This record gives sequence, structure tokens and C-alpha cells, in this order.
Amino acid sequence: MIDAMIAGFTYRSDPIRIVFGAGAISALRAEADVHKMSRLIVLCSTSRADLARRVTASVADRCAGICDASEPNMPRAAFDRVMDDIKRFNVDGFIVFGGGSPIGLAKAAAAATKLPYIAIVTTYSGSEMAARWRIGIAGNQQSGDDVAALPATAIYDPALTLDLPVRMSAASGMNAMAHAVESLYGPDTNPVVQTMAEEAIRRLGASLPRLVDNPRDLGARTDVQYGAWLAANFRAEVGLEHAIAQRVRQWFDLDHAYTHAIATPYAIGFNAAAAPEAMERIKRALGVPDAARGLYDLNVRLGLPTGLKGLGMREEDIGKAVEVVSAVTITHPRAVSKTDLAEVIRQAYFGEPPRF
Repeated sequence: MIDAMIAGFTYRSDPIRIVFGAGAISALRAEADVHKMSRLIVLCSTSRADLARRVTASVADRCAGICDASEPNMPRAAFDRVMDDIKRFNVDGFIVFGGGSPIGLAKAAAAATKLPYIAIVTTYSGSEMAARWRIGIAGNQQSGDDVAALPATAIYDPALTLDLPVRMSAASGMNAMAHAVESLYGPDTNPVVQTMAEEAIRRLGASLPRLVDNPRDLGARTDVQYGAWLAANFRAEVGLEHAIAQRVRQWFDLDHAYTHAIATPYAIGFNAAAAPEAMERIKRALGVPDAARGLYDLNVRLGLPTGLKGLGMREEDIGKAVEVVSAVTITHPRAVSKTDLAEVIRQAYFGEPPRF
């Protein structure tokens, strides 16, 4: 039964071809044909260069080289290496293999060159679906928002995620969860987004524990990757969770996915009273009586750290964290004062169950 007429809304679908499913990597050459890539390079991290070479073997005859410049946090030196290789090899496109760091670097390169690229996605961060890009860290950062940063095709083959370490998989999955829950109450949310986000939360909440229990469970890996893709389809304007996670991890050199996993329950707890419909969707999707505590307990179930202290942040850094996060424009239902930020970050530091 439909309770009320759906209000009018605006929804933009980004022009990315999606190839999804076990064995999807077999479509790589055909996708290169679609985008008229005849001379390309493969972008990846140093540790995954050999695997990237094997995975892209179907286009080896078109590959001018492997650029293993990717590093966490997209340092400018890595961006400069990519740009040098693009010019040196005179390519008409490129392939990026990996997760958030190489894909983030690829987005910046694509925004600068307007070249098409194919993303072979091996984690759950969802970076490939966001037009926002940046290079550099903390105070030395350049960023933008450009549809040219998006891949021409994103290939999701769950079989390529089977060897992703368990804790990394869990943290990356909770990074996807952060996208889904904040999209429920962003100022530009809409019924399409809310439907996708709730389904993403449901799939991630159900399949991440299965993945942790059996990392080689292809069905669980498929559900997690699908949930992550659903979560990545829409990004709310910067909410409290992303403001905290992105700024804190940049300033204090903390792991990206783990920081998002930790911050999410506390941001949801802070917003609970101001976003009751979003909380109901989260509770329904996870099958829990409290949204924030349900997300916190999921972190515990997955064996993830619950506090920033566990990532190496120091208690004396809390004041600086409040300062750098308060410089961000945070858009969501409940206004955030510096006093509020201090309490949220203090709770997130110590890692006790959220209390607001």
C-alpha cells in the first residue's frame, strides 16, 4: 500500500557504462573498443603491478606501459608521474586497476587530460562513481568536480576481490556503508537515492559478516560489491561523517576506509533525532532497534577498530581535529557547532558505543 504521493525531485544519472558480475573482466577488450582506445597505459599501485598486468592481458597489444605511481592520499608526485607517462606514451586512453587510491589518481588525470579510461574496481570505496577529485593532502590540496573525471566504463568482477584481505574488505565495505547512510538524509536526497541506499545498507549489513567468516565466498563478495555500487551511485553533499573522516585521515595520516568505518556510527547517532525517516530505513535494513548502535555493533562483528585511538591518533590531536573539520561546510538535518564536533570526535576517538 502506498501511503503518500511521491514529491517531485531531481535526479542525475552519471554517464558511466557498468559491467558487473563474476567473469566481467572478460569484457575488457570489448570495452576498450567501445571507447576507441588503441594505445593505453595501465595505472595501479606498485604492489599490484604484476596482477594488473595479468588482469589486463587481453589488451596487452595496446598497452604502452604500466604506471605504478598510485599511493595513498594521491600525493602530487604520483599525479605528476601519471601525467608524464600519459604524455610520454602519447596514449588515447588508460585503464586503472585497484581501489580508491589508484582510482582517485585516475580521476584527477582524466579531469586534466579529458582522456577516457576504464576502471577495474577491486575494493568497495565507490570512488569511481563520484565526479569529485583531488590531489595532495591536508593544506596542500587541489580539488575539483568534473564529469570528465568519471570512468567511461567501470568493470566490477567480484572474483577479483577474493584475495582482498579480510580486514581491508570489511573496512572498505563500511566505507561504502558510510556513503549509503549519509545519502539518506542529505539536502539533495530523493526517493531514487533512498531506495538504492536502503538496499545497499541491507546487502552490506547481511553480506559483510559472511565475507569475514569466509573470504572466498563468491556470493558474499558479489553482494558486497553490488551493495557498494548501489551506495556509490549518489553522494550527498558533505555530511558530518565524511567531513570528519576525510579531514581527520588527511591531517593525521590515518587509513581511509578504517576512518570512515569508525566515524559512521557517531555521525548517525548525532543526527538520529533530526532525521527520523533515515533512521527507520537504517534500522529496517539492518534489522536493529537503533541505527547508530547497529552500525557500531556491525563494526565490532567485523573485527574493525571502533575508535580513532586504535588507528594511531593521539588524544591531544582532538582539538586540532575539531579545528580542521569545522572549516568544512557540513550539510545535513542537524546544525553542528564546535562544541558538538568536539563531543562527536571525542566519542569517535575513544570508540565506546555512541551516546547522544
